[in-house]
Amino acid sequence: ALAEAGITVNIGSLLKIPARILTGTYRLATSLLALIGGIAIFSGLVTIIIYIFFARGLPDIHSIEDYHPPVISEVFARDGTRIGEFWTECRMFVPYDQIPTRILQAFIDSEDDRFFEHKGIDMRAILRAFVANVRSGNISQGGSTITQQVTRALLLSPERTFYRKIREAILATRLERTLTKEQILTLYVNQIFLGNRAYGIKAAARNYFHKDLDQLTLGEITLIAGLPTAPARYAPTVNPSAARLRQEHVLNRMFQHGHITQTEMEAAYQEPLTVYVAGLDKDAFDDDAAWFVEHVRRLMKERYGDEALYHQGLKIQTTLDLKLQRLARASLLDGIRRLEMRQGFRGPLRHVESEDIPETITTMDVQLRSQQDRATILWPPERATTPRPLSIENNRLYEAIVTGFDGNQVIIAMGSAEGRISHDGYKWARRFNTEVTGYDDGNYVTEPRRILKVGDIISVRQRPDSTFDLTQEPKVEGAFSAIDPHTGDVVAMVGGTDFRKSEFNRATQSLRQTGSSFKPFVYAAALDKGYTFRTTIVDEPMTYQVGEKMFWSPKNYGNEYKGATSFADALVFSRNLPTVKITYDIGTHYLTGYVRKCGITSPIDKYLSMALGANGAYLSELVNAYAVFANGGILHEPRFISRVEDHRGNILEESSPQHSLPSPELSTPEAAQQSDTADAVRQAIAKVQLSDLNAELFAREQGTLGKDKLILTDLELKTLYGSAIPLGHVMTPQTAYLMTQLLKDVATRGTAWRVRELGKPAAGKTGTTNDETDAWFIGFVPDLVAGVWVGFDEPKPIGKGETGGKTAVPIFLSFMKQATEGWEAKDFAKPADFPSGELSQLAGGSALFGARPQANALGQGGTADRAGEFFERDFESSELPAEEF
Repeated sequence: ALAEAGITVNIGSLLKIPARILTGTYRLATSLLALIGGIAIFSGLVTIIIYIFFARGLPDIHSIEDYHPPVISEVFARDGTRIGEFWTECRMFVPYDQIPTRILQAFIDSEDDRFFEHKGIDMRAILRAFVANVRSGNISQGGSTITQQVTRALLLSPERTFYRKIREAILATRLERTLTKEQILTLYVNQIFLGNRAYGIKAAARNYFHKDLDQLTLGEITLIAGLPTAPARYAPTVNPSAARLRQEHVLNRMFQHGHITQTEMEAAYQEPLTVYVAGLDKDAFDDDAAWFVEHVRRLMKERYGDEALYHQGLKIQTTLDLKLQRLARASLLDGIRRLEMRQGFRGPLRHVESEDIPETITTMDVQLRSQQDRATILWPPERATTPRPLSIENNRLYEAIVTGFDGNQVIIAMGSAEGRISHDGYKWARRFNTEVTGYDDGNYVTEPRRILKVGDIISVRQRPDSTFDLTQEPKVEGAFSAIDPHTGDVVAMVGGTDFRKSEFNRATQSLRQTGSSFKPFVYAAALDKGYTFRTTIVDEPMTYQVGEKMFWSPKNYGNEYKGATSFADALVFSRNLPTVKITYDIGTHYLTGYVRKCGITSPIDKYLSMALGANGAYLSELVNAYAVFANGGILHEPRFISRVEDHRGNILEESSPQHSLPSPELSTPEAAQQSDTADAVRQAIAKVQLSDLNAELFAREQGTLGKDKLILTDLELKTLYGSAIPLGHVMTPQTAYLMTQLLKDVATRGTAWRVRELGKPAAGKTGTTNDETDAWFIGFVPDLVAGVWVGFDEPKPIGKGETGGKTAVPIFLSFMKQATEGWEAKDFAKPADFPSGELSQLAGGSALFGARPQANALGQGGTADRAGEFFERDFESSELPAEEF
């Protein structure tokens, strides 16, 4: 083109550029490249630093196995029924292959319809949300993907800041690189909070609808799927109208994506549902087993700590027999109700005047409906505008107002619910009086107007036939414990009348005087010192010097004395004076050692009054000690937990019945001489040969010698821990069988004669403390031991005539009748090597080391050991200065 224009260019001359220009250009280019490189390196370093800054502390999840969210621990009865749970976050992990497809569709359609297309961050969704928010003038949509929601939940940081959003994006991309979409979904549906104390979909299904995932309807699924965005705002238990809009949104999205038809959408939108309001973990305890579950919680916390117990999804298999547990609680509550009725009617709770009755009924109605509505919500919300009929449950106490009378019936109202109390429901209501013995089913009142008037506010309980009983809140408490004597498995335990009112477990935590229920250990100890059923003891008043210028004169119940009485009858008829004389003869130190080896661990003061149950004991340990008699002399440690698994099914703990094992140290008499025992005990031990002892039992019980500061002779050591006692036993089978025969007599012709009604061989002993303050019965059949205690939390008289035989035995009998229904009426088995000859002439199996009682020692008084002040006077004592006696 230049040539055609007549222009000639000399290329060579053009290339003759001055060197300085070329050098400058080169330097400039080099500088620019260096600057660009420096900026790039600096930017890279800054980016790395920023990344490290924002990424530090993020969860390191390379596989689904790295995911360890807090999961509830569950407690199961022996038949597999769940009876309790422990958690701080109510979450139950569910794997991907167990999640119904429709639930996944609902969440994906409503929360992240491009979930399977994006790589963790969806720019299209972010742009769409931005436009929608600008148009609405507020934040109406979010652009977070499901992956981002997972990261937000894992970060546990809900604040809306750039710092959190950047960290969220980093973790989201990490998850997308390392996990499959299915694994991310698994994290999502298990991690998210869905309101109503539910974390994850399985907990939501349970908490909102009391269902498993595969039982959920489309209406229920879409109600849950609308919650992740803002559960505090959209939960149906908090804001039904907002939850309704979210449910509609989820249904529309599922329809738009072709996952449901229009007919299904419309049906689900109108589907009537019942939504439940969830409580704390303790609210999920089985009502009948609540004290047992709480005891298991204490044991598990002690063994594994809070982190494992509340967060690691333990599966705790227990020894509880749910059928027996329900029988135990029902029998205890029925027995205490009958006691309350025998005591009489304490009167109305309050009274309102006639003109105030309509307003009172309205107030009652509002309160009852509020309680009902707090527990359940009708869905859709428009259903809640229609008043529901009040639901009155059987066997639950309600306040009611007396509105009139119809012949011998009382007309009552509980809000808008009405009812009637028939004569049978109020006939017991004599004036309250614990000084006069009452009667079961006593017909004290025939005219209701004598005890009630219109306007009285009373407590009532509905019967199955829809009539009502006049009743009152129990003031007396009680406890029940049952154990399998052959394994030590605790199969039932009730700690009181109302767990919601008081979690204090009176079976394991209440230390109460045992009264005559302690006496079997006195008689067992005496048998092993040579007593027989025929040994004669004089039942007459005696006085013992118990301190300087102080004397104690124990008395029999009712101040009756029988003169010469046999050893057997003294226990069968629970005679106090013979029991004290036996204790005086065998010695309180020896008796303490005997009680300890039977499993009683509560404090023991070694006074003569211990013979009558002056020391306290826990019901649970007393029941376990009686199991030694039923089990042929073998003591098992009480067992509540049989197996513990982690959330993956790995066994952390599995136990089998074990008798009490010895401590490894101090296994010989020589070693015991170096232990913390008194000089007198060391001297006695020095006289004992190892071959004379049951080494296992002696090793286990050596701690008792020092702890209780026992003073024992070498013969007493041999009697308590001698080789006559087989390995694995704490007393000989012979002694255990003899005691069982004595306690059978107690249950047939003695203070527990009501047990005869059981119609099966049974044994046991009643107990009543001073002024009828505590009522006990511990009894057993060959394969089940059960114990009952009744009394006030603050010790005071229950009521005149309310003894162990009258108050506690009927509770035991009610339980045992139903528990053993269909069982063979088998008798207690005689030991294989039991001696021949007349039973009444046999002493205990350890008596070969003991000395037979001296007849003249059983009718005399004398000085008894006394370590400090105690309450002998509580046992109808006479304390007189020596010069006045």
